[in-house]
Amino acid sequence: MRKKVLLVLLYCCPIFVLAQNNIIKGQVKDSLNNPVPLVHVMFLKAETFVAGTITDSLGGFVIDNLNNGSFLLKIAAIGYQDFIQEFIYQGDSFDFGVLQLLTESIALEEVELVGRKRLYERKANSLIINVEQQIASSGRSALELLSNVAGTSVNQQSNTLSLNGRGRVAIMMNGKLSRVDGQALLSLLKSMPASEIEHLEVFNNPPATYEANGSGGMINIRTKSKNNHDSGGGLSFMGGYGEQEKTGMSANFHSQQGQLGWYGSYSFNRNNSPEEWGLQSEFNSLENLKKVKTRSLRKPITVSHNYSLGLDYDVLKSTNIGAGLSGYNSKWDMIAFDKVVNNNSTSELESLDIETKEINHWNHISGNFHIQQSLGNNHKLTFDYDHLHYTDDNPSSYESGVDFVEIKKKTPITFNVFGLDYNWSLSKNIDIQFGAKNSSSKFKNTVEVSSDNGLQVIIDDELSSVTQMEERISALYSSFQFLLGNNTKLSTGLRFEHTHNELIGNKDEEIIRRKYGNLFPTISITQQITDMHSLQLNYGKRINRPSFNNLAPFILFLGPDALYSGNANLQPALIDKIGIEWGWSGKYLSLEYIIETDAIIEFQPRLSENEEQYIFKAENIDKRNFLSLSFRVPLNITAWWQSETNFNYQYETLETRFQNSEFKRNKGTYKVTSSQQFSINKNTRLELSGHYQSPSLFGISSFGARGSLNLGIQYQLKNNYGTLNLSLNNMFASDNWRIRTNQSNPVINALETYFPESSIMTLTYTKGFGANKKKSKYDGTNASEEKKRIK
Repeated sequence: MRKKVLLVLLYCCPIFVLAQNNIIKGQVKDSLNNPVPLVHVMFLKAETFVAGTITDSLGGFVIDNLNNGSFLLKIAAIGYQDFIQEFIYQGDSFDFGVLQLLTESIALEEVELVGRKRLYERKANSLIINVEQQIASSGRSALELLSNVAGTSVNQQSNTLSLNGRGRVAIMMNGKLSRVDGQALLSLLKSMPASEIEHLEVFNNPPATYEANGSGGMINIRTKSKNNHDSGGGLSFMGGYGEQEKTGMSANFHSQQGQLGWYGSYSFNRNNSPEEWGLQSEFNSLENLKKVKTRSLRKPITVSHNYSLGLDYDVLKSTNIGAGLSGYNSKWDMIAFDKVVNNNSTSELESLDIETKEINHWNHISGNFHIQQSLGNNHKLTFDYDHLHYTDDNPSSYESGVDFVEIKKKTPITFNVFGLDYNWSLSKNIDIQFGAKNSSSKFKNTVEVSSDNGLQVIIDDELSSVTQMEERISALYSSFQFLLGNNTKLSTGLRFEHTHNELIGNKDEEIIRRKYGNLFPTISITQQITDMHSLQLNYGKRINRPSFNNLAPFILFLGPDALYSGNANLQPALIDKIGIEWGWSGKYLSLEYIIETDAIIEFQPRLSENEEQYIFKAENIDKRNFLSLSFRVPLNITAWWQSETNFNYQYETLETRFQNSEFKRNKGTYKVTSSQQFSINKNTRLELSGHYQSPSLFGISSFGARGSLNLGIQYQLKNNYGTLNLSLNNMFASDNWRIRTNQSNPVINALETYFPESSIMTLTYTKGFGANKKKSKYDGTNASEEKKRIK
């Protein structure tokens, strides 16, 4: 209860601001013509404050009941230079039009001080999360950052990401969709320190220019090295301790010398993170009446290296070519000590001590080449080619007395991705984009399971397998943006994707072929109702393709009575999303309805044929629907206290036929995320942040409540010597997982638990060098979808 009370203390109520007639109005934009929300607009007379307000989501402001006379208009925003203008007001309505703010950059003895942004910024189709303002994320990985601030949940069993509980989320890196998911994607995100990230951009309903995979939406991770030109960079060092030690460092640079620009980054991370897994299960059939309790104390150590290097060259004034190389090496090395107790209703039958060893070693390297050609002032043509290669070496062994089980698993994966995009600004009110893409991939997954009882080694032909897959996805798309008058914006698009997938098992006759084509329309209409209120309607259709990990079967044991496996028979899921959003004074209220057919639910428990073992694997659920209500409240409570609170409630229903039984379930659940930032003085900030999620559905299972409370302190060293961040995360060890299954037909009674390392304290030092002013000319969108389908 104490933990819940502390979390509830974080939440704030909204402030409603209404517009009136006979007004003074205007719109504030930055140097790139983007609206600037939540900035202070003040009217002064003889240096005395007379009236004031803040801008709305589109940068608009309104002032009423101002007497005639001479005034000074002052607009102040963190990160921008103050805007000051004298004017004379003579009554009636007055429109300033567009007022432009310049980015603040003040040089003091060759030291550059840049103003601070808000944690969250709203755009027309996305939400920007400025990572540098999240103090408690210092010393953490990109994966932990997504969990804390973007509403993303990580399933530690299936290694999948979901956004606000509404399905799998696609991940982009600097505008390029990840081509893998699962363990490969998590390995990448774990190896990337949060200090390397400039901001996150969250798309709930991505436009047709992006691939349609991912029902929950899309998150673009923008790194510092990619996002800037001129010359500059940064260094970061991290040390921490929870139950065991953590260390890390990162570096990035960018340089623009005439026509040639370079950028690059490198990071190293070592994380010793003990954790505990558990499974309690009952087998109540005519043949079996027993209880099994498994407790696994795991000691994994993850060592990772992440790197990137790229260049852009302006061959001519209208031609830019570029190339990039990136990759990572991540090794997860674990030893676990498992205790398994089998007993009937009266006495203990068997007790086993098992020593488990597992290595998951991912190597990835990718290359990109692109040409961007400007065809006049309003036309642009871009060609992209990406080659990506992954290898996964995932051996494991289980030893109990004289019994020894060994699993060898190797999976090489290769992608080739071609893309062509054409952009045309037909007029100041119409933008058109066309594109085509082809992605081909293949992998070979080899699994060999053997047992050694001290007398002989036996290969288990039933669990061993060799699986090969080839897949080709071809796509055509068009996207349009229209400004219909001064108050209406229409964005619409249509994407067609054709998929050819062939999976070959141990024998040539074990072939699974999937061929399907789908149209994915998107539409978004934004109406500025008044200067302070806007309304947006959205519709989109998306798809969830089975991950490569599920299509390339694997075997992991959690004791002799439970194993985790893939499912080569999974089918893609189709999703329809329709939503409405109302925005006012920087606050947002949205309602969304989602229909998902053949939803993929990870790691559902089923009984083996002899009803003596649980097998956890992904399953297709016939139908799943969501009704979701979201509320975002940013507040400037005082000059030294900024508050950001996000509330999400969703009602989920699902229907399916599972192991010859009909399931119909429904449940309402909510999640609250809040960040409270306090400016102690000009050099010191404090942050208290946290989240709480109530119990929810997980297919035929139920997910227990979870939450965390985090504390962060940031100190800016004098004379631009850098920044120190001290953070304490998951202070009350409350961010734990409990998945319960209690079904009578079929009889499935199981409780899975996961307790990660808690109360982790980290100290991070960050130092920036040089300038950080210009954005890169090239913003790739070609090869990230493939990265997110590997695990």
